[in-house]
Amino acid sequence: MKNFLLHVLVWALCVLSNQSHGILTDSVKVYNVVDYGAVGDGLADDTQAFSDAWNATCQSSVSFPTMYVPQGMTFLLQPLTFNGSCKSRNITVQIDANIIAPSDPLAWRCLGNECHRWITFLNFNGLFISGSGTINGQGTNWWGLSCQQNKRGCGKKPTGFVIENSNNVHIDGLTFVDSPQMHIAFERSTWVHATSLTIQASKDSPNTDGIHIQNSQNIIIDNIRIGTGISFMEYSFFICFIIVTTVFQLRMVHHTSTLARSIVGLVME
Repeated sequence: MKNFLLHVLVWALCVLSNQSHGILTDSVKVYNVVDYGAVGDGLADDTQAFSDAWNATCQSSVSFPTMYVPQGMTFLLQPLTFNGSCKSRNITVQIDANIIAPSDPLAWRCLGNECHRWITFLNFNGLFISGSGTINGQGTNWWGLSCQQNKRGCGKKPTGFVIENSNNVHIDGLTFVDSPQMHIAFERSTWVHATSLTIQASKDSPNTDGIHIQNSQNIIIDNIRIGTGISFMEYSFFICFIIVTTVFQLRMVHHTSTLARSIVGLVME
């Protein structure tokens, strides 16, 4: 927690400096997605700009690099994976804007007819994702899609936000809205701390679990507000030591938590 607060302070100092490309010290640098070509009007595809900003952040030689998504803007993203094979183990992604997926399932650029994920953070060892922004999967048109209408409607629809094969990840302050399917998934990860998140979807939305945890250990979930169309939290496969504290349901949901297979050390306070 001390390290997390330190990173928030470092980011604030960077923003106040108004030097999105400048280095305050030899250990701090901020990479603003707008400086890499992001438009932020909710219409232009900003995927490449985010990818370029991430590559610069990931390859930065400073100790505390930050990728910054500025407030007051809306960024349209296609499915995108942020790979954590980076030089620093203390990377911050500060999201204060709205990030939206394409509203039309046919507009998603997926591999073939399979759209399993939207935003993925993969292979991290030290990552801080925070901010006041909203991650909007615009899943309304996915929810009623059938195989007869489109092959993408068959089987699994995209999960909105995935942390996979990662360690020491902190997620704080964000709002997640209307994912095509599950809103957040932690897969094959350890020491993930999710706090002060809001997760919302219509009560009629199918399979829009708030948080799905799979093959993971040492997961801490605190001060979460969830109101979705099905289970607010789901666990599957082998899970070891989860602490869940202060989960608020925004409204009545169809199902409560589902536990499948082997869960060890689950604590709810």
